[in-house]
Amino acid sequence: MHGAHGRGRRCAGVRDVRASVASARAADREPRSRRRRNRADEEVVMSGADRPVAVLGTGLMGTAMAHRMLDQGLAVVVWDRTIDHARPLAERGAEVAATAAEAVRDARAVITMLPTADIVLDVVEPLLDDWPQTTIWLQMSSVGAGEADRLTEIATAHGVTLVDAPVSGSTHPAEEGLLTILASGPDSTHAPLEPVFAALGSRVQWVGPAGMGSRLKLAANHWMIAMVAALAETMHLCGLMGLDDRYFVELLDGGPLGCSYGVEKLGEMRREEYPAGFPVRLALKDLKLVREVASANSVELPVLDAVLERIGDVSRTHADDDLAAVYEMKLPAAG
Repeated sequence: MHGAHGRGRRCAGVRDVRASVASARAADREPRSRRRRNRADEEVVMSGADRPVAVLGTGLMGTAMAHRMLDQGLAVVVWDRTIDHARPLAERGAEVAATAAEAVRDARAVITMLPTADIVLDVVEPLLDDWPQTTIWLQMSSVGAGEADRLTEIATAHGVTLVDAPVSGSTHPAEEGLLTILASGPDSTHAPLEPVFAALGSRVQWVGPAGMGSRLKLAANHWMIAMVAALAETMHLCGLMGLDDRYFVELLDGGPLGCSYGVEKLGEMRREEYPAGFPVRLALKDLKLVREVASANSVELPVLDAVLERIGDVSRTHADDDLAAVYEMKLPAAG
């Protein structure tokens, strides 16, 4: 009887080994991207706090965000398509990578802050096959709704965890850590991204699956750009009526009709100084993205069309100035 039991245990052991070998072989045959996706939610939380945050794109916003993270004690590695744009950050303690692949290699999170979705793809897609297992792609560029979905689909196909997290706010709030971050993506990314978001923003609003953040950003920018255009027109209206426009500013400043961003833009209009926090050219780009949504749904957005025409006009002479430069466009003559 003891011998039979022993043979039974040995047979069971052989079956266990064979099952393990078969399982391993099946895992080897499984596509790498699928294996990575199966483990992504578990492993992403293991990202080491001592690993740097990479910033791909050191234009106005990318540079301001890198400065802020450095000020908050985070290790930062930066890269830009024009490397001279990134080099000044070395003086603040950032590592300047020679290639995008070098920047991504050891990063816990990779922020993309680039002008368009096409540029984001040109930079990131060649890196995805060798993307580090626990590195989160933190896509913070302003892109369209369909473009956000496309980026998410491409990341998913490569087993890469993407968080779509554009921001509300310009360079000054970025430097002060006062951005509002419109984050969307897997729940498993909340904890590992918390130190990054805490450095950059005063408010983080999670809004569902990846792609919803970019949709909220389009809605916010549609409203905000229209508001600034309306403020500029109202300042001209004050002049037409012989009313000192400072009274209009005082009405909004601290009152229920005003907001801090609008009052800031009014100050720039009164001084006729437009340091680029949110350049006209980027406002025009975002309005065109909103127009794409309207066209895809076969509807008209009359306010959008009026503002789009106005911002298009000002972009011819003030493309790199702040959006408040719409005030420089005088009222067209009637008839």
